Amino acid sequence: MTFGASNRTDGIVSDFDRDGVVSVPDLLDEGTAARLLEWADEVVRETDGGMQHCEQTASGPVLARTEDFVDRHDGLRDLLTSGVVAETLAALFGEPAILFKEKINHKLPGGAGYAPHQDAPAYPYGLRHVTMLLAIDDAGPENGCLEFARGRHREGLLPADDAECLASSIADELAWEAFPAARGGAVFFDSFTPHRSGPNHSDRPRRALYVTYNAASEGDLRARYYAHKRRHLAEGRVSLIGHFQGRAIR
Repeated sequence: MTFGASNRTDGIVSDFDRDGVVSVPDLLDEGTAARLLEWADEVVRETDGGMQHCEQTASGPVLARTEDFVDRHDGLRDLLTSGVVAETLAALFGEPAILFKEKINHKLPGGAGYAPHQDAPAYPYGLRHVTMLLAIDDAGPENGCLEFARGRHREGLLPADDAECLASSIADELAWEAFPAARGGAVFFDSFTPHRSGPNHSDRPRRALYVTYNAASEGDLRARYYAHKRRHLAEGRVSLIGHFQGRAIR
């Protein structure tokens, strides 16, 4: 099953290699973007409580994150592992890619942001990862889109604090740039690229799929990752690092 409009990788790879992040605004066609919204709602209804988290906001509890669901949803599994998505990732890696992990960050109105961080410390298996943000809703600064520090991915792990987020002395001197994404658009970024996002101050949701991949040459690491995460995820946390700035609740 093929999804989305044809995607040209000319320029995408060179921009990604230089900046550690690249925006692909038209990755999905309108029909596929509409199905993505329907599928996200299905996943929320069908996910057990173990990999679904809420957060406390000023208006009460709201859904914050849903994770580990492609094995239960054929449409999303096909979308995230074939067609234009697979073609783009193969171009970025220089070889086929394998799904490492997947989640929906809901960031509903009042939802919290994420502190400046790199993803690499949260990935205990594999040497290199690329994450695709796939916008379910339109995302901009007012509802907490991602912000990146271009070109810093080549420096490896930057100094971090006790929560494994970027040390404030580093985060404060980085040049942060917002990466808005319209529904159906994508942003691809390296696991060493510094990024952050603000809270959702709007009355609109900012749901997005975050789907992480590793190179096929490293093997299928997904089952090992989720077994590790289930063992080590601390109470009140949504991630293996402490970048979530809200109050997570079960």
